[in-house]
Amino acid sequence: METFNEAQELHIIRFTFFETLSGEFIAMTGYGVYVYLTPVDIDQLFNHYLNHSVPIRRFARQCVKDTLRLALERRSQRV
Repeated sequence: METFNEAQELHIIRFTFFETLSGEFIAMTGYGVYVYLTPVDIDQLFNHYLNHSVPIRRFARQCVKDTLRLALERRSQRV
């Protein structure tokens, strides 16, 4: 069973993850995270982050790079 402190810590980590991811999207694209990802996508990325032992900022930057790469690939396939 999850204790109150564990639940609170996870909430803080989730908030920090989202704020960092949002900041990286704005810094690298000029647009917020919701332009590129849905709330479900963000939640999946957070769960993925929890399974890796890398700093949040590094993970967030890589997410932005991967998302932009995929967006460019999709755009080039349409043309």
